[in-house]
Amino acid sequence: MDLREYTRITLRGLPGVMVIVENVREDAEAAGLNVAELQSTIERQLGDADIPVIPHGEWRETSGRPWLYVSVNTLKYPTGYFFSLDLQLKQEVSLRREPTLVTSSATWEIGSVGFAGAENLHARVGESVSKFLGDFISDYAIANSDA
Repeated sequence: MDLREYTRITLRGLPGVMVIVENVREDAEAAGLNVAELQSTIERQLGDADIPVIPHGEWRETSGRPWLYVSVNTLKYPTGYFFSLDLQLKQEVSLRREPTLVTSSATWEIGSVGFAGAENLHARVGESVSKFLGDFISDYAIANSDA
């Protein structure tokens, strides 16, 4: 079993996800990278794929407390931005040796690094997020196809 197949299984029975997009650096925001817009786009894509988006106020009451975490880190360079992107599905897990100990951990993850000019940072990051979200949506659909 490859790693992607192994992590895909952790999406089986997932009731939906809360979405958290980490804040970005001020210089990247000034270059057009907008966290609220990214969050809205992600939530819309999930909804279009029939994956419930759990409101922040309901998340604590949701089984497994699943959340999709998106982190974009940038480093300004004279000709543009280096960026790293990480998309993780985090949920409650327990240790086999101590089942009563429950914590949150990434059970599915994808990420990359890239470079973009300041004028197209928003578009490049948006494209990468959409591609990775497509991978998540595909894995979610496969994991839940017989559920």
